[in-house]
Amino acid sequence: MIKLLSNNKLINLIIFLLILFFLKNINANELKPLNEILNSNHSSDINSLITMNRCAAIYGALYFINPSDANSKEYENRYKIFLQSAVLEDIKIYNTNEEESYKKHIEEFKSSIKFFIQIYLQNYKKNNSYLKNHWLEDDFLICEKF
Repeated sequence: MIKLLSNNKLINLIIFLLILFFLKNINANELKPLNEILNSNHSSDINSLITMNRCAAIYGALYFINPSDANSKEYENRYKIFLQSAVLEDIKIYNTNEEESYKKHIEEFKSSIKFFIQIYLQNYKKNNSYLKNHWLEDDFLICEKF
């Protein structure tokens, strides 16, 4: 019984570490402001893909955090457009098939909006605004230009 319990703990620890590693890789670019990411040495195609993913997550989180907001329909439309654009850009850059790319970007999107919702809620407690006085406000302004 004790040996079985210790094996389960080991398996759970390994699963936890794999999930942590996976989430770290997904959110690595999300920890930096978009300006900082775009100023690094990525190709213009990669920058475009990163921007589309970031903007989809920003608008998606704004939509899901407060769907009754006056701007929620616009946020919903924008996150869907950015998400679809990211899929198309991914297909263009990496020559993946549409279904595979769509599944990958939906998973990234889900992970990203959870991350941004947490940031929005923390910022709301601190500044009484989801975006004000945070680097995400600058990211939002970049996304508004598209």
